[in-house]
Amino acid sequence: MVNTEYINAQSAVLGSLLISPELTGEVMTKIRPEDFENNDCRLIYQAITGLFLEGKTIDPVLVRERLSGFPDMGETIRQLMMQTPTAANIWAYVEILREQSRLAQLHAIGSKLFEVPTMEAALALIAEANGVFSSRPGVTRKSAEAMLSDFYDRHSAGKHPEYLSWSFPKMDDKLYTELGDFTVIGGAASAGKTALALQFAWHQAQKHRVGFYSLETNDKKLGDRSISTLAGIDMGVIKRSTLTDADWHRIAGCSGEICKRQIEFIQASGMTVDDLRADALAHRYEIIYVDYLQLLKVPKVYDRTAIVTSISIGLHELSQSNGITVVALSQLNREGQNGAPTMSSLRESGQIEQDADTIMLLYKEDNDDPYSRRVLKFPKNKEGVIGLIYLDFDGTTQTFSESCGDTQETEDSAPPAPEYLQDELQAVTTRRRGEMRR
Repeated sequence: MVNTEYINAQSAVLGSLLISPELTGEVMTKIRPEDFENNDCRLIYQAITGLFLEGKTIDPVLVRERLSGFPDMGETIRQLMMQTPTAANIWAYVEILREQSRLAQLHAIGSKLFEVPTMEAALALIAEANGVFSSRPGVTRKSAEAMLSDFYDRHSAGKHPEYLSWSFPKMDDKLYTELGDFTVIGGAASAGKTALALQFAWHQAQKHRVGFYSLETNDKKLGDRSISTLAGIDMGVIKRSTLTDADWHRIAGCSGEICKRQIEFIQASGMTVDDLRADALAHRYEIIYVDYLQLLKVPKVYDRTAIVTSISIGLHELSQSNGITVVALSQLNREGQNGAPTMSSLRESGQIEQDADTIMLLYKEDNDDPYSRRVLKFPKNKEGVIGLIYLDFDGTTQTFSESCGDTQETEDSAPPAPEYLQDELQAVTTRRRGEMRR
């Protein structure tokens, strides 16, 4: 079926550029050669943009000369100029062209879906379809006056920006994380990074839709850890399934609040970044956690550094293009497992350092003490302050809390202890910690 609107838009954009070639640069920020379905139109657009990039004059004669190897192109160029007497409506034509191009791509993807032999191939096509919506939104431009007006509007009296909360006041004071940022949490295997990520995710699920993608731990184990933390119940009791009436009463008391949280747990073994993008967009998540980055699959890449580089770039693009905050957990290399790690301790790729907006590193203050405090360091923090905070970790309930007596953090005043679902949880945590130390 011939789409007349699409054909006319392609012709109108090219005719406008041949009449007013000074518009070429701005048009190039909005459309690509692939947006032209007609082969002749695509070739003419590439000839025009080629002359522009070379700093040469753009006129019908030079465009025709550049396409001398294609017969009848001179007549096509003449017809384009005759059909478009003025370039006054070029931006309307550009919008129609972009819309029709995306629609044509979706039609093609839809046709392929009827023929795919495997679910993996279907998911790849769905990811490609999501990319049609998220790719190349266009360049925006603000004058100095518009920038100042926008600043007044965002920061006038009574208006406060909303940044993501991480459940610890000292963290919130240092980090200014927004939707669309890419955050990496690095930690040794025994540091508790999954438990910390779960605590963050449950806290943020009060206001945002959160997807927790686990490539290592199944949903049942994540459920056990979550209930241990949220209800303050000994993890050993849960693992042995020896819960008392008091334990069940405690869980019942938390159940209403738990069910309000907008969080879903996804068993993500075998997923690629494209799979994540497709699933996150389909379920409208605002924040996603990936546990952990190095376990994501990359088709047809065998070098580990290249794999992790590809994953890091993909997650960064996912967050930037779709406005989804991505929090990816990462392993540390062997040198970073002991003592205080640095950004270079992130396993297998310096690309992670470059892509992340924020990097957190979790490690024990004293690696030889099983009950040691945890240090959460922020060696990269684009919008905030680099530094660190100290956390106590109660292994029996998989719970982190801000540590008192942070003598090394003189720049911070002591904030009130955070409330995490219920007041009694702090008392339970304190009691359990005392029992462990005895």
